[in-house]
Amino acid sequence: MKTMESTAGALHQQAAPIEVPDGLLPGVKAGPWIVERELGRGGMGAVYAVVHEEIGKRAALKVVHGRLLGPGFNADRMLLEAKVVNQVGHPNIVDIFETGKLPDGRPYIVMERLEGLALSDRADEGKILPDQVIAILLQVCDALIASHAAGVIHRDLKLDNVFLVDNVDDPSTPKVKLLDWGIAKVIDTVTNRTVRHTIEGQLVGTPQYLSPEQARGAEVTPQCDVYSLGVMAYELFLEQLPFEAETSAEIMAMHLRATPPPPRDMWPDIPPQLETLILTMLAKQPEHRPTMLEIARSLEGVRAELDRRCHQQIDVVDLPQPVIIPPRATRHGSAAGLAETQMATAPKRRWQYAVGVLALMASGLLFLVSRLGDSRSASAATVSGPAYVRTDIAYDHELAAQRAAMPREVPAAIDEVMPEPLLTADDTVTTTEPVKTISKPRAASSRKSPAAPRRAPTTAKIVDPDGTIDAY
Repeated sequence: MKTMESTAGALHQQAAPIEVPDGLLPGVKAGPWIVERELGRGGMGAVYAVVHEEIGKRAALKVVHGRLLGPGFNADRMLLEAKVVNQVGHPNIVDIFETGKLPDGRPYIVMERLEGLALSDRADEGKILPDQVIAILLQVCDALIASHAAGVIHRDLKLDNVFLVDNVDDPSTPKVKLLDWGIAKVIDTVTNRTVRHTIEGQLVGTPQYLSPEQARGAEVTPQCDVYSLGVMAYELFLEQLPFEAETSAEIMAMHLRATPPPPRDMWPDIPPQLETLILTMLAKQPEHRPTMLEIARSLEGVRAELDRRCHQQIDVVDLPQPVIIPPRATRHGSAAGLAETQMATAPKRRWQYAVGVLALMASGLLFLVSRLGDSRSASAATVSGPAYVRTDIAYDHELAAQRAAMPREVPAAIDEVMPEPLLTADDTVTTTEPVKTISKPRAASSRKSPAAPRRAPTTAKIVDPDGTIDAY
């Protein structure tokens, strides 16, 4: 995003320029100021870091290049910059507080030394966020509103001439200083006539930012600064210039006739108000462009729109997202898989209930095993001879007694282990569903006879809660 050097002063008389060395070495004096080092160099001059020899004040000294000295050189051009800056007197414009001339006749100005970097260097480091671009452009607008009100047209707006100073109060938003008023045009606010300080036919400005009327050599107005600021806005928001070519002549021809690519091609979500503003600032006819005050108001509206979009995105991100745990693939569609999914999505405290249910089931089984063991021991002690397996009626009686003694909190799963026996007065078993115990068919008589021989011993089996059948 580096720009070409200004072409101001490029056309001169045919007379050979006076040979004067351009650079100032450290230690050289310019009035009471001692040169420390070079800070930067442009098309018309160089800037040096200087210090006052008596009070130690640090400043920046700007001096024209020696090669520009000649019959067509206007020494008052440099001094006019100091007058223009002090005439406007705005905090976003660099402060100039002294002027003078070197022994070789070159004029110089002394201005405040700024700590920071040029906007062009910042753009080369990476993309600048839209809200930061707006903050920078609004400060430039403030400076230009003041200068236009004072009858001063900058005529050389570009990223190189906007300096970003470190802001202690708000580090996220640097303070802007508008530089290089050396080719500014001054309009007499009383007679509304231009005060000429340049040679007729001399092209001033930078080709990439040149307004169409500047490219034609026509009379310029404050609207030429609007066009140049539109080029800067296009470059900062979209990271490219609206017109680019191999030569300066081609670029100036594009400013005169070509239409810039629509901003939405590079930024699909650009606010419509911002796209309209940029394209209107780049209108070929000066009267079709907005004023600096209108630009500032539109930028404020764009900033409000960007803030609204940002808050909407934050609200969407902050919404709680549901957690969905799908059932296992091997159990898809089964009752077990559904139960497992419900347990996974239920609150975490439900595992406590599951542990309680399992504990009750385990206690019931232990109680059943212990009671059955005691019954067998009692039967073996009272009956002589070989031990016999209990009859179905005795087994059902015992199950009924065990069920009555069990707590009411036993889960329904126990019903599957111990089915409810239905007993009559004559000890005849009546059931509505198959009995889950294993036994032989009963005799024809429903009464037991003490003298009757007992049946051969068989093995009784019960059903465990896990669905298996174990021998007792």
